[in-house]
Amino acid sequence: MTPLVKEGTKMKRLILFLLAVVVFASQANAQTFPVFQLGGGEPNRGVELRLLSLEVPQSSWDLSGNVESWATINFETDRKPEIRRACFNFSGDGQSCVDVQAKDVTYGSHPRFRVPIHVPVGTKRINCYAEYIRDGNPDQTNTITYIVIVLKKPEE
Repeated sequence: MTPLVKEGTKMKRLILFLLAVVVFASQANAQTFPVFQLGGGEPNRGVELRLLSLEVPQSSWDLSGNVESWATINFETDRKPEIRRACFNFSGDGQSCVDVQAKDVTYGSHPRFRVPIHVPVGTKRINCYAEYIRDGNPDQTNTITYIVIVLKKPEE
């Protein structure tokens, strides 16, 4: 082979190798590699506490008064953060935050916590987020939405 053909083969191998590295890196899980912010900061931290769903029992047919019950908030986490408060925004009636008691937090395969909730009359939607301690600093979770379904009392 001529030196020119050998150089072409080396170049093809180099291009294939670089292409394989790019494909592998794009397919790899982003959490496997720490990502640094420009400016030399610390690695981006993944979400430590993420709310998944909100359950509010609707046991009363009588919607003439405000309803008070316990809400269950299901979440996922990679640690056991200290959850401080759950905050609710009721459609048309403002926001309310409730302290979360450690005894009402359950970790394990189905992590969740419970808090008392006062649902104002006429609420159609409840937005919820939690405040917690992450790496020694206060942080806030994502916001989840619960749609209130108003059932009519069956005719007797």
